[in-house]
Amino acid sequence: MIREIMHRFMGYRPSFFWPLGGTSNVAPTVTTETAIRYTPVYRACSLIANDVARTELTIGDPTADTFLRQPNRWQSGFEFRRSLTLQACLYGNAFALINRTRAGALLELVPLDIGSVSLDVSTGTPIYKSSQYGDIPAESMLHIRAIGLDGLWGESPVNLCRTSLQILAQQENSQLEAMKNAGNPKLALLSNAPLNEKARDAIAADFVAKHAGAENAGKPLVLAEGMKIEKISSTLEDTGIAAARRFSIEDVARIYGVPTSYLAENSAQSYGSMETQRRLYVDACLSHWFATWSSEIAVKLAGVGTEVSFDSTELSRPPLAEQMAALRTGVESGVITRNEARDWLDLEPLPGLDDPIVAKNMGTGGGATNIGNDTSMNAGSAK
Repeated sequence: MIREIMHRFMGYRPSFFWPLGGTSNVAPTVTTETAIRYTPVYRACSLIANDVARTELTIGDPTADTFLRQPNRWQSGFEFRRSLTLQACLYGNAFALINRTRAGALLELVPLDIGSVSLDVSTGTPIYKSSQYGDIPAESMLHIRAIGLDGLWGESPVNLCRTSLQILAQQENSQLEAMKNAGNPKLALLSNAPLNEKARDAIAADFVAKHAGAENAGKPLVLAEGMKIEKISSTLEDTGIAAARRFSIEDVARIYGVPTSYLAENSAQSYGSMETQRRLYVDACLSHWFATWSSEIAVKLAGVGTEVSFDSTELSRPPLAEQMAALRTGVESGVITRNEARDWLDLEPLPGLDDPIVAKNMGTGGGATNIGNDTSMNAGSAK
């Protein structure tokens, strides 16, 4: 009840509940709670969260590996990782209580509200303070954090880059107001006859009543007494809103490390550049989140030194045509065997394809199958 009252009168809302609805003539202040309303931020954060959650996670400790696949009674491993990663992208931090038996066996991971957790470092030993569970030692708190200056507490990307997101909010507000007038440009009504202030106000009010707003789009404009109409500002494209929106999308891409093509901004993309950006997305963005999860799991759940790995092969795998061309080159040069190529394509091995094949002009190694021309090579590859 207290939290609902704070939400209504102070704008506070706990995590897991996003504020919905409502528009205003004044652009809203961008906060960690409202940032996800804006489509580039929503796309970037949800993309990172979903990709971290769907990437295959392998833990060297079988107990911890099984535990992470079903961390609690109401969430799957996918939902658990996705929700915590999304919170970290917006708030900079995400928390889950590590519940253990008295003997130390893992029971469950309990997600905690963002606003209910703080970190006390005044005693020299970091202690998490929770309004739900009281004091929690560091070893009993799974803490997924974004980058932070002290390494103990993550900084919210929304708070750090608020200016860029505020520009995005202003652009959306301006575009909304423009579209309320059906995207029509601002006009000036010119009269050859002198008009007093009362007459000018009456003409303006009559024009707004009959022609302003989307509901009046398409109505004929009738001018009298030698009046003329002149366009002052032009379309959204001419006023630069479209270009400004593209810049804001690029800014969100810079904030979260997600390529602009992944945010549906493809105005300057080509097939080759998108291939590069896909690999850059894994290397310069997702790999950091993989490392964050891996280190926290190893320290808090599996034990230091336990191997924790994310298999990002599917995320960076090139198209099938490129894979086939590269594998063919590797097979024909003797670098890999045909069964190794089949393994890369997730196909079962076949008998007789475990030896490398080498063309005559490249020499023959021990145990290699020698091929003399394209015909025999193709036949050998098809066996």
